[in-house]
Amino acid sequence: MDDPEQRLAEALRARATQAGHPAPPPPPPQQVPGFRSAPPNPAPGSRRDAPARSLQAQAGWALLIALIAGAVFGCALGLLSVLAPGLLPPLG
Repeated sequence: MDDPEQRLAEALRARATQAGHPAPPPPPPQQVPGFRSAPPNPAPGSRRDAPARSLQAQAGWALLIALIAGAVFGCALGLLSVLAPGLLPPLG
């Protein structure tokens, strides 16, 4: 009897071709679904994606610092309004 996964894959491929979308080629038999092999090691001077990662890292650090600064400022205003009533002007 056929493997149920194989039958499902064939049915989905047939349905995709009927809808006008070409079906992707079947994966090679030795490939395990969901498993990605490690990328090959780049040459020592060919790191192209490092600036993109450093830009994302810088944006992440900037957001983290802004969040911490906002929390500290909010806590300071809250403590100031509780400990010294009337010091801050009423807003609204």
